[in-house]
Amino acid sequence: MKIRNFKLDDAHDVAEILKLNDQYSPLVEEPAAMKRVRECEAAVYLVAVEYSKIVGVVRGVYDGSRALIHQISVHPKYQKRGTGSALVREIAKRFKAMGAPTVAVTASIRSQGFFEKVGFKALPQVVFMLAYSIDEIIEKGGSRS
Repeated sequence: MKIRNFKLDDAHDVAEILKLNDQYSPLVEEPAAMKRVRECEAAVYLVAVEYSKIVGVVRGVYDGSRALIHQISVHPKYQKRGTGSALVREIAKRFKAMGAPTVAVTASIRSQGFFEKVGFKALPQVVFMLAYSIDEIIEKGGSRS
């Protein structure tokens, strides 16, 4: 298995893996969004390739202070083979090379066990909140409730 930077030609295969794992949201995973992530200097966007086939993806950002893994997804046929662990290890190496002293992850309850297995520790009280529309936040952010 080889891990390399995401290329625009990878978009279809990455989208398919995300869909298979119920991680695809057209708003943030469409090919145009993938292109923006690829072009962002703070982003690290990697794919795992086995026999010329994309089998996994990981992406995250390092903002100069904190490194954060936003997403990891492995094709169901390639899970439980070390692909996810290899992707986490490689993105952590890339973050370290950029100067990051630590790395965190936004993880679902479903993936908590995996992330604990590769060295992350769950925080006792974390609330993860997501707004699918930035316009709604802009609109409501100025009002007092």
